[in-house]
Amino acid sequence: MKPVAAYIMAGGSGMRLWPMSRAQFPKQLHALLGEGSLLQQTIRRTLTVTAADHILIGTREDLYFSVINQWQEAADSACPWMVLEPLSRNTAPAIALALLACRERFGQDVIMITLAADHVIKQPARFRKTLKSAVAAARRGKIVTFGVVPAYAETGYGYIKSGAAIAPGIFSIAEFKEKPNPEQAQAYVRSGDYLWNSGMFVFDTAVFAATMQRFCPQVWNAAQAAWRCRRQRSPECVGFPEKKFARLPNISVDYAVMEKTPDSAVIKADFTWCDVGCWHMVHEMSPRDAQGNTLSGNIFSLDTKNCFIKAESRFVAAVGMEDAIVIDTPDALLLARKERSQDVKKIVEQLDARKSSLTKLHTTVYRPWGNYTVLGEGPGFLIKRVVVNPLQQLSLQKHTFRSEHWVVISGKARVIRGEDSFVLEPNESLFIPRGKKHRLVNPLQKPLTIIEVQTGATISEDDIVRYADVYQRV
Repeated sequence: MKPVAAYIMAGGSGMRLWPMSRAQFPKQLHALLGEGSLLQQTIRRTLTVTAADHILIGTREDLYFSVINQWQEAADSACPWMVLEPLSRNTAPAIALALLACRERFGQDVIMITLAADHVIKQPARFRKTLKSAVAAARRGKIVTFGVVPAYAETGYGYIKSGAAIAPGIFSIAEFKEKPNPEQAQAYVRSGDYLWNSGMFVFDTAVFAATMQRFCPQVWNAAQAAWRCRRQRSPECVGFPEKKFARLPNISVDYAVMEKTPDSAVIKADFTWCDVGCWHMVHEMSPRDAQGNTLSGNIFSLDTKNCFIKAESRFVAAVGMEDAIVIDTPDALLLARKERSQDVKKIVEQLDARKSSLTKLHTTVYRPWGNYTVLGEGPGFLIKRVVVNPLQQLSLQKHTFRSEHWVVISGKARVIRGEDSFVLEPNESLFIPRGKKHRLVNPLQKPLTIIEVQTGATISEDDIVRYADVYQRV
């Protein structure tokens, strides 16, 4: 019997959940609903149906270290199996590459489960039961997608119209429908024939490969060409040259495969599911108080109803509000009516057009060695709080345009500056002139915290030349 492998797609940016979700730390890495991040919940859920070394994660190269950190917390395993994408592409090429990765790892075709890292699934026993039925159908040659029984008329999801019954709870697919308007969504739900398109699939990789070769050979051939040019990032991770990867067509698996093959099927899923696509959906899945509010943070509300309010640091007061979304982060504040929460992406598009960093980074930025938080900035200066994790170190580096002044707040720092080495205790400081090679090391089993003041004519994260790095970033 063919083994079962799982592929978790974790490369999205989730910009409808801005300002919490940013390109360099997107929604799947955040704890939104339940214990742990959405990615960690997906990993733990997948571990109930297959082994850790049978779970493949597909993500962007720039999320590599963040995904590793979250994997280690969720799976208690040091080395996740990963496919790293240098560019954003759609689900059809991503699944094709995952299929090739499975064939190489197992030396044969497998039954593959594809899941998204940003889904919330409740009733885990129902999920496992549905998945077991889908795996059985896949062993019989079907390419199975999960269609979730609609809980309400949602306009943010695509829909699947079910056809003739194939097996108990499994149907042929009569039609795929794009995201509907409110009237269409209500008609779909009333009919009882339509299911939410979850974007989860189960199939035999031999069947899927043959189907791709028949219906979308341009995707399959480009994926094979990219796979032949893969490079080993680590023993468990592969990446690709950007030029070769860019030749992969940007097309979804629904368009490329599911709408064309006679082997497609939909399994009716009756567990609570949400792809957390916007703040309105987050509110729908969140616990609410007697007034219908979900309040997270230091918040006071008066005569406020059916609102989702999230405050990361500051005190927030809401008076007389109704059906609103309020997301307060250290550097951005979002105010929106719930029914307009899908339009948050339009704000992000405008910010991207202005080349704003507000869509890319938070004030706190995570690195493989720890994190830093921007405390203040202005012409010619930037102030950070830098936290270096136990026994970790930054790269040996220099800066062309800026100098740095470091003050130790807690822990102990070992600093290399040129040919000299220093040990700094709390309240001690050191100056790093521009152009001078340097490295910061935490030699202790507890975090090191420093305040870093950067000064210079140009202050930029790109102003760095690395000479040596334990995280292979040279």
